[in-house]
Amino acid sequence: MRRLFLALSLCGGLAMAQPVTEDPSVLPDGEGRDEVFYGCTACHSSALIRRSRLSRGQWDGLMDWMAERHGMTPLEGADRRLVVDYLARHFGPAQAPARGRNPFLN
Repeated sequence: MRRLFLALSLCGGLAMAQPVTEDPSVLPDGEGRDEVFYGCTACHSSALIRRSRLSRGQWDGLMDWMAERHGMTPLEGADRRLVVDYLARHFGPAQAPARGRNPFLN
């Protein structure tokens, strides 16, 4: 029930407009995965999340941008920290490979 409420509130009540064709297992396991999956995929595919590599500050700012520009119900307090922490941990800026090391070799 909490997932449905979060999804509905994040997308301004439009969660039922898009059928979900994926499940939370497309995202890395960890605290906040279900909240991110159900909240975010209420409005867009998880591919948008998975291909993004943003800093914690950028993910946090994106929450405000989505609320202002797209009508997402603003996330506050512990829910916001949970979502932003998960996104920053699993979808933060990509690490550059060590100099002189071929990233395609083990």
